[in-house]
Amino acid sequence: MGVPGIAMNTGRMIPAISFGTGTSFFNRPDAVASHIQAAWDAGFTSYDTATIYGTEQGLGSGLKTLKVERKELFITTKTPDWSWDKESIEKSVRQSLEKLQLDYLDLVLIHTPAPRYDTMRRLGQLTEDEIKQLPDNMDAKVMDNARLQAWIGLQHCVQLGLVKDIGVSNYTVSHLQNLLKHEEVTIVPAVNQVEYNPYLVDRVIFDYCKEHKILVQAFAPLGHGKTLLEDKTMKKIAQKYNKTAAQIALRWAWQLGITTVTKTEKAERMKENLDYFDFNLTNEEMEEISSLNKNERRFGDPARFP
Repeated sequence: MGVPGIAMNTGRMIPAISFGTGTSFFNRPDAVASHIQAAWDAGFTSYDTATIYGTEQGLGSGLKTLKVERKELFITTKTPDWSWDKESIEKSVRQSLEKLQLDYLDLVLIHTPAPRYDTMRRLGQLTEDEIKQLPDNMDAKVMDNARLQAWIGLQHCVQLGLVKDIGVSNYTVSHLQNLLKHEEVTIVPAVNQVEYNPYLVDRVIFDYCKEHKILVQAFAPLGHGKTLLEDKTMKKIAQKYNKTAAQIALRWAWQLGITTVTKTEKAERMKENLDYFDFNLTNEEMEEISSLNKNERRFGDPARFP
């Protein structure tokens, strides 16, 4: 059975799970390229990357070797922390298309609600002078305008046919409210990709997105390290269904209507991560898993940006 999908607010379908090329794949394009065939063979049709990951080129090379029709794939990328106006957004999307060797992207997300200076310093992507030219990430008025201009840029990319759907990542309710209040916003984000798992159950963003028909997509759906996967409740439920704790976490997200992005370099784990569509968690089990919430973040809290 193929991976099922869920409809976004545009009517287009997004697969339940995507193969991620971030974290340990960072700046290892050749490693990404060498894993795409195994991911495809396991059943992945959706692939997630980002400009700052340094993996778009590797993903593009890997996809090329698959020799499958473009319509069989769902490709997502994210704009870089240094693109905050219409022109630079279009430029970054065109650069992503070139690296990925594609004519269009299925989904492009604004990666962050504000430029992450420390991330750019750590990855050596911008000089100090270039960072100083970016919008002030602690100035609410400046960032509200920057997010609007970036969004106008993505809307323009849709009009140009470069992108099918557009969305955001790491946006809080406040970020979304401030974006949607502008009359220039003619397309509601299709997706908000956020950190979400049984140890980080953000009902506020979940409920807001559901109300506004914005699909929540979870990165880090298996939590941080092995803590969640060793949880007694997760293991107990996994045992009942003869599944792994990871499969229970992915099934929980799917039954909530949340799509996921997982990352692994092991072929057997790729197959395992797709084997959760043949059983149903009960309402009681869903609640039991949700009650494990510890507000435990592996990545930075996006609420730090006004």
